[in-house]
Amino acid sequence: MGKASSSKKIRRVQQAGVSRSPGQRRNLAYPALVAAIVVVGIVLVALARDSRQATATVSPTTRDHWHAAYATNLCGVAQGNPADAGPDRLGIHTHQDGLIHIHPFTASATGSNATFAKFAEAIGLTVTDDSIKMPDGTTKTNGQKCDGKKAEVALYVWPPQASDKTEPKKVTGSAINDVRFTENGQAFVLSFNPPDWKPKLPASMTELANPKDVEPGQSTGGLNSATTSVAPPSSAPTTASSQPTTTSAAATSTAPKATSTTTKPKG
Repeated sequence: MGKASSSKKIRRVQQAGVSRSPGQRRNLAYPALVAAIVVVGIVLVALARDSRQATATVSPTTRDHWHAAYATNLCGVAQGNPADAGPDRLGIHTHQDGLIHIHPFTASATGSNATFAKFAEAIGLTVTDDSIKMPDGTTKTNGQKCDGKKAEVALYVWPPQASDKTEPKKVTGSAINDVRFTENGQAFVLSFNPPDWKPKLPASMTELANPKDVEPGQSTGGLNSATTSVAPPSSAPTTASSQPTTTSAAATSTAPKATSTTTKPKG
């Protein structure tokens, strides 16, 4: 009885596991869908990896440390060197020295991602299709005039080791944001001037030969010249009273009493 009962249980389990009748084809749609999802996932991962590798190998990389000269000119007037608007988290910034410092910290600022837009964001500059908004809020829009002539926003780009005779590339509109930093030693002038204005190389070109990676007011040792060192107090402080001690002696002058005696003569 025990063996027969066990055999029946086994047959019932086997029959329960059969979900199709003899001759019925197995449904392969679900396994095929799973396989397709796996294949697509593998392809996407491979493409993402290749993209990261390509970005990491296209200069500038996180191993590069470049510098570019930079200047701004509005209606023929050279503007002061811009400063960073806040902490640099990407590795494209300035030290208010007329140079763009390009040493990416992350892949988001390397290769094709190393663009003028990253620098503009770092200094608080906004560039649109037809205007620029300076870090101080000054806005210039295409069509406004400089000395009676209609002006336009443009970015002039020179290759490394350019001279006054080198013709710069002129970029206008929102394409300014997409201009890439492709070599060490480039030069850039952001301009709002009439279309026939002739730009000059930035005055900071001389800084390219010996760039300094320090902020204004800092020494080359990295110490801020405005920092005041205060000596720590002694372990056994001596406290002196700030108020003078005055001992008041009460001087008492006692005058002797004079005794006057009058004697009447005897009669």
